[in-house]
Amino acid sequence: MNIFFALLLSFLPKRYRDHFTPFEIPSGAVVLSGFLQIFLSLGLLIGDYHAFMTARLAALPLETMEKVGEKGGESAIMGFGGFFLMEYILRLTTILLLYFLLEGGVRIIAAVAAQECVPTLPLKLVEYADTQLSAKSHERRMGARIRDEVLLDANGQALQIFSCRPKPWTQLTSISHEGQFYELVSESKAAAPRPFVYVLRKKPPTAVIRGIYAYDPDEVVQEK
Repeated sequence: MNIFFALLLSFLPKRYRDHFTPFEIPSGAVVLSGFLQIFLSLGLLIGDYHAFMTARLAALPLETMEKVGEKGGESAIMGFGGFFLMEYILRLTTILLLYFLLEGGVRIIAAVAAQECVPTLPLKLVEYADTQLSAKSHERRMGARIRDEVLLDANGQALQIFSCRPKPWTQLTSISHEGQFYELVSESKAAAPRPFVYVLRKKPPTAVIRGIYAYDPDEVVQEK
């Protein structure tokens, strides 16, 4: 993978990186991106600080400077620098640059110590918001949550479950319902509002019970 391309991708959360490459980002590229982030943030901080202090000092009336100098001498004039420094540190731009400076160090440490590619926080927040919106959109498309319909066969050995949401069951899941253990036989699709259909049968007395799932027909409603 091109090192420059990998460096840029290292800022992205994995969900977005996967759109560009199926491979993991080399830790070396993450370290380089961390140093680049530190140097850029530090350079912007220094340049912005110089411009800020120059503007603040230039805005002070000459008469004020003379009066302060007469009363307190050079140390009093230098005191303005302390006030301006506090004002500079509390600016949103400064806080953001200081954060990115710190984040660059964290990303380097994670890459070196744990071989982990830590994305930048703003893009991670974008990913989180995107995930939440996608989940809400998917939920709307799935329709309203309603209670499962459970049908027991005549001999009481099998269940047919119609649900509005998919189940996480596999053939290895032991499904507990009303004091009995069942196993998944098949799953299929049906019409709305309960498009997910599962056929379960009672587990034999000698079967191994593992991966127990306590089933409740109201569970999809309770998950809201």
